[in-house]
Amino acid sequence: MKKIICTVLCLAALSAAAVSPAAAAPAKIVSAWLGEHETFAAWYAKQNGWDLEEGIDLHMLRFDSGTAAIEGLKAYKWAVAGCGAVPALMASQSGNLDIIAVANDESSANAIYVRKDSPVLSVKGANVSLPEVYGDAATVRGSTVLCPRGTSAHYLLLRWLQELGMTENDVHLKAMDARQAMGAFSGGLGDILPTWSPYILEADKKGYVKAATSNNCGVTLPVLLVAERGYAEKNPQHIEAFLRMYFRAVDAIASARPEDLAEKYMAFSREWSGIRLDREQALWDLQAHRMFPLREQLELFDSSAGESRLHTWLGRIVSFQKQFGLVKHVDEPRLDRLNSVNDVYLKAISAAH
Repeated sequence: MKKIICTVLCLAALSAAAVSPAAAAPAKIVSAWLGEHETFAAWYAKQNGWDLEEGIDLHMLRFDSGTAAIEGLKAYKWAVAGCGAVPALMASQSGNLDIIAVANDESSANAIYVRKDSPVLSVKGANVSLPEVYGDAATVRGSTVLCPRGTSAHYLLLRWLQELGMTENDVHLKAMDARQAMGAFSGGLGDILPTWSPYILEADKKGYVKAATSNNCGVTLPVLLVAERGYAEKNPQHIEAFLRMYFRAVDAIASARPEDLAEKYMAFSREWSGIRLDREQALWDLQAHRMFPLREQLELFDSSAGESRLHTWLGRIVSFQKQFGLVKHVDEPRLDRLNSVNDVYLKAISAAH
């Protein structure tokens, strides 16, 4: 009898030892996100338990802007994040971040708003190369602008001003995060509001008017997935697991009808952004952002025939940052090389696919 009990216990011990560490204790990955569309894929994956299936436990932190997320890197010790290209590139100057994927293209979801009675709307097409853009130097100069610095909205503002023959020095910029800016603008403060989704949905609902958008200013604004370099180099398997989880959600979202995702997106917006979208707004936001599955990610990063598409997009932003003195001279060579663009993790999960 003792021999039988001993055998059973030994078999149980061997069985427990055979359980993989990932199954027994998923690796916790701290991640940083904004309250916007690219976060939906991570949230959706988390809701379905796909992180646990990949052997990771994704812990999601919310920030009001990409700049805030980057600034919180040391304090919160996050490993991966989704943020706009502008703050990601600014942070990459330090060599602490790798750009590991493109979360989405938010070019359709950035805009500059004014009120219905704004003099800016009295002039359209002042720059003949941008016929759909409102405003000119006379109607914009001296205006108070509410905008978070170092963000995609700030980048769009600078491009708009440049196309109208001005610089940031020609307006009064009050720096505040997107949520604060929307609240202040709704309370009557300021004349011009550059912002992004989901706040553009709120701006539309309040009857504010688009003076310019990224698309009609010829601006491409990718949102990037970035990884803290030290963590990624020590734990490449965790980065690969995160990307597999994320692209599983991207594929699921792409294969579903927006109408079938609307309720989930509305729930995500309430829970994550604190913004109550109606069904029409949810459908618009789902359709306004283009996402890229793994195959298209590899194409975006591919530089075998010359400069990759992603390098081209980011290079234009870098050139603009340099033109406006947003890059330290000592950091220019590093930023010009875009060494932070790293497709090694994409290639790894593709090879194992």
